[in-house]
Amino acid sequence: MRRRSSLLARVAGAILLTTASIGAAAMLLSDHIVEGQRHQDLLHRAELVAATQADALSGPVWELDTRSAERMIEALTVRDPAIRSIAVFETDRDEPLAMTSSGEVGDGAGRITVERPIVLHGREGRVQTVGHLRIVYSTAEVRQATLNALVPVAGLLLLSLLGAMVALGLTLNRMVLRPLRRLTQLASAMARGDYSARMDARRIDEIGMLADGFNRMAATVQDHTSTLESRVRERTEALAATNRAIMDSINYAQLIQSAILPSADALSAGLTEHFVLWRPRDVVSGDFYVCREVADGFVVAVADCTGHGVPGAFMTMTASAMLNNALDQMGADDPAAVLAAVDRKVRAALHQEGKARSGTDCFDNGLDLGLCHIRPAEGRLVFAGARVPLLMVTGGEVTELRGDRRSLGYRPTTFVPTTEDAESPFTNHSVALRPGQTFLIGTDGLVDQNGGERGRSFGRIRLRQLLSRGGEGPLDRLKSELESSLDQFQGGREQRDDITLFGFRVRLTDAAAVSGAGSDRRAA
Repeated sequence: MRRRSSLLARVAGAILLTTASIGAAAMLLSDHIVEGQRHQDLLHRAELVAATQADALSGPVWELDTRSAERMIEALTVRDPAIRSIAVFETDRDEPLAMTSSGEVGDGAGRITVERPIVLHGREGRVQTVGHLRIVYSTAEVRQATLNALVPVAGLLLLSLLGAMVALGLTLNRMVLRPLRRLTQLASAMARGDYSARMDARRIDEIGMLADGFNRMAATVQDHTSTLESRVRERTEALAATNRAIMDSINYAQLIQSAILPSADALSAGLTEHFVLWRPRDVVSGDFYVCREVADGFVVAVADCTGHGVPGAFMTMTASAMLNNALDQMGADDPAAVLAAVDRKVRAALHQEGKARSGTDCFDNGLDLGLCHIRPAEGRLVFAGARVPLLMVTGGEVTELRGDRRSLGYRPTTFVPTTEDAESPFTNHSVALRPGQTFLIGTDGLVDQNGGERGRSFGRIRLRQLLSRGGEGPLDRLKSELESSLDQFQGGREQRDDITLFGFRVRLTDAAAVSGAGSDRRAA
């Protein structure tokens, strides 16, 4: 993420850099000019002193008065600190007649050397050169004088540049940066949803044009947003009304579907104990269960129709009507024949007698069904299943009667006889009833529900373990254990399919209970 920087700080830095550059250039130029002037002044002074002193030394040099010459040049050295050395020479002699130095000849400063002839003026107007004078001046005072002269200039220049920088910064902040900050704040407010933000657009410069463009953009966005919100609100209200109507219809359909399920009295008529674990994936279910009396006992059945929700509920109404019609016509003595009849009736009702010949005939629906005919007087239960098993818990041992590997109502993959006299493709299983024996019949929604850490299915092994531990206890407690285990296993995952599990124990007559205690399972 890029770090934000202040525009004011960047402008101030640019102004400061420009000011410092201009100040430095001005100081360098001033230094060069002032130092040149001071150097010329020193040179002029040196020449004037040399000329004056040469006239004064003409007498001592003519008379070769070394002592007087030394006193004169020493006095001159004391009066003028810039002098580094003075030497007096006779004509045609390299050795000086008199010489003095300040002791700072090697101080590293620049030097100015001035030489003048020493001329003696006679009484008769005759002029004679008797020697020459050499004076060496140091330029150190030139540099110091230059610095002393530049200090007030530098201070004045610095104050002037600082004042100009402050004035320029304040003007730039008021005229440019402050409106830009305001524009940034208003843009942030618009990003948060406040589309009423506006800028002062009374200025006639570029900032005014920018403010006017921003205000027109904000007004356009506000108008479009208001229109969009109004449309969304209208659509939301319409969708909510439609959803309420749909949910009202589905909830009423749920009441109709519940009406075809057996009542509590019907369940208690021939069963000592029972429970129904019924969990539709949606409001209405594609599963249904049946418990009804017949001539020599009663029937318990569980069905799993194609689909779930509303399509599955439509299938349950069709399949339930076909099952009850078959039981009314044929009775329940032969559950396998009843399954075959339901197969034919559903296929005929849905026009699925033949193979699909085109894409428009791809509609293919049916159901899985498990049917138990219970004969309490005989102490016997006959079961036939179409992909639905029957679980029995006897003495803590779980036994499974598998249904045939064929569903009901779907389009046939090969030719299947559709007459009622045709042999049933389903198998009857006869079980001798025992006191305390627990039966469970259900759809695959429970065992196929995924969950756990790895998202695997609940599974038949887990179900068998739960039934083995609690299958002989009260069925209400067994239902609670099953629900608790399912909820814990499923966790926060969605339910995949409708779940139906019907558990029951049969109420036997005294004679059937005595005869069933010594009997075992046998084929019908």
